[in-house]
Amino acid sequence: MYDVIVIGAGFGGLACAANLAKHGKKVLMLEKVSHIGGTSYIFKRDGYYFPMGPLSFSSPKVVLKILRTIGVDKLPRFIRNQFRLVAPGLDIIYSQPLQELRTQLKALFKEETRGIDAFFDELELLNLAVSDLDIWNPEYTIKKTSDERELDPGSGKKFQLLKKYSRVLAKEVLEKYIQERSLQNFLGTQGTYPPRMSMVLLAIMWRLVSEVGIWFPSGGIHGIPETLYDVFLKWGGEAHLSTPIKEIMIDNGRVRGVMTAKGDVFEAAWVVSNADYKKTFLELIQVQNVPKDFLEVVKTRPYFGSELCVYLGVDPQKVKLDMLGAQHLFYRKMVKSEAEFDLTDFDNREIEIYLLSQNAPDTTPPEKASLILRVGFPYEFFEDWRLGEKKRKKGYLDFKRRLAEKLMKTAETLLPGLASAIEIMEIATPLTYQDWGQRFLGSIAGWSWAAEDSQEFPKKMLIETPIQNLLMVGIYSAAELFLGGVPTAMYTGYLASQTILTN
Repeated sequence: MYDVIVIGAGFGGLACAANLAKHGKKVLMLEKVSHIGGTSYIFKRDGYYFPMGPLSFSSPKVVLKILRTIGVDKLPRFIRNQFRLVAPGLDIIYSQPLQELRTQLKALFKEETRGIDAFFDELELLNLAVSDLDIWNPEYTIKKTSDERELDPGSGKKFQLLKKYSRVLAKEVLEKYIQERSLQNFLGTQGTYPPRMSMVLLAIMWRLVSEVGIWFPSGGIHGIPETLYDVFLKWGGEAHLSTPIKEIMIDNGRVRGVMTAKGDVFEAAWVVSNADYKKTFLELIQVQNVPKDFLEVVKTRPYFGSELCVYLGVDPQKVKLDMLGAQHLFYRKMVKSEAEFDLTDFDNREIEIYLLSQNAPDTTPPEKASLILRVGFPYEFFEDWRLGEKKRKKGYLDFKRRLAEKLMKTAETLLPGLASAIEIMEIATPLTYQDWGQRFLGSIAGWSWAAEDSQEFPKKMLIETPIQNLLMVGIYSAAELFLGGVPTAMYTGYLASQTILTN
C-alpha cells in the first residue's frame, strides 16, 4: 500500500512526486515509456542532440523556487532568448519591454499612432493585473473557494478587471483602435494570423514574452526533469519505467489505486495523473465512475493543435545563420487571401526557425550547428497514415520527407544555402507527438487558447477532479498556461503535492 501513486514522469508528475517524497510520503511513480521527462526527452543522431518537445520557457523564477523547495542544490542558469517576426511589411524583435515595443511600432506605423497608444494603454493596464497571478488570484490556486471578498482592495480591483476582460475578444479591441490588418494580427497573436484569444490571455502572452522573458536553462530543458527524478529517488521514491497503466481503479467515487497493462495492482490513498485529461478520463477510468456532465466537458473541450517539426544538423559555413537575428524567428514569406490557404503552401504559412546550437553549442559536433523548423499542423492531416501505436502505412516516411523538403525550401528564402548545408535531418509529425510524446492526438500546448473555448471550466486550476483523491498535474491541469508551459506544469505538480500534504 502506497500513500501516493503518480502516473507519468513529466514535469508535473516529477515535481509532485519529489515534494511528496521529501516530506516522507511513500510514493510510487509509474511511467509508460522507458524514459522520464515526457516530451522534454532528447534524442541523438550522428553526434547531434535534439529536444523532442519544449525549446525554451518563461517564468524561470517559478521553476527555481520549486527546485529549491524540494531540495535541489545545484540550480540551472538561464539564457534569455529573443523572438523576431519577419513577414510582409514587418520585421521586428518583439521580445522587448512593452514601452519600447510601443515606441518602435509607432515609428513603423505612423498613421496608427493614436490607435497604438490606445491599445497599449489597455494592454499595460491588464499587464499589471495579470502579474503574480499565482500569488494573489484565488482562481490560480487550490483554495476551496474563489471569493473575491477575501482579497485586499488592490487585488479586488485587479480581480474585477480580469473578470471583465476575460469576456472581451482581443480581435474586437484591436479592430476598434487599429486599421492596418497586419498590425492587428501582430498585436493580437505576436504573429500573422487573426487573433482568437481573449484580452486576458493576450495580456498574459505579451507579459511572458516581453516583460518576464523566455529563457533556456543551462544543461538543457531535459536537465530539469532529470534533476527532479534524481531528487525523487534521493528522498526514497520508487519508480517503474516502461509500465503503462490499464486502469485507474475507483470504488464508490474514491480512487483506490491502479492496474498496470500487465495486470499488476497497486493500491494507494491518492493517485496523481500526469497524463492529460482526455487520456485519463476517456481511456483509464471506467465511464460509469465519471459524472456525465464533467465527462462531456472533457470530451468536447478542444486541446491546442499539433505541428510538423524538422530537426536539422548543418554546416554553418554553408548557410547564412546570421540572417536569423534571434534564437526564435517566425517567418512568413507572403500573405495570400484566406480562399487561397493551403496547409502545404509554406510560403503562405507562419513557420518557426529555432537556432538550438546558439543556446546549447554542446548539442552538436565541433564547428557544427543545429536548427529546428516548426509549423502548425492538425492531427487529421496525418491520421490516415497511422495503423496503430508506432505503426505506419507504407509510404509515410517519403510523405513526411517531401513535406520537410518543401518546408526547408521556404526557410531557404531567408537562409540562403540551407539545403546544401544539411548533414542530418529528422522529422516529427503529430503522430510522433502522439506515440512517442504520449500527447492526445499530438497536442503540444494544453487546452485551446481560443476565447470561445476558454469559458467552460469553472476555475483556472484543474488539479482537483470529481473523483475523490484523484488529482491531475501537468499543462492540461490548468485552463491556461499563465506561467508558460514548463513552469505551469511544475506549479500544478507542486500544488497537487501541497493538497495531499495538507489533507
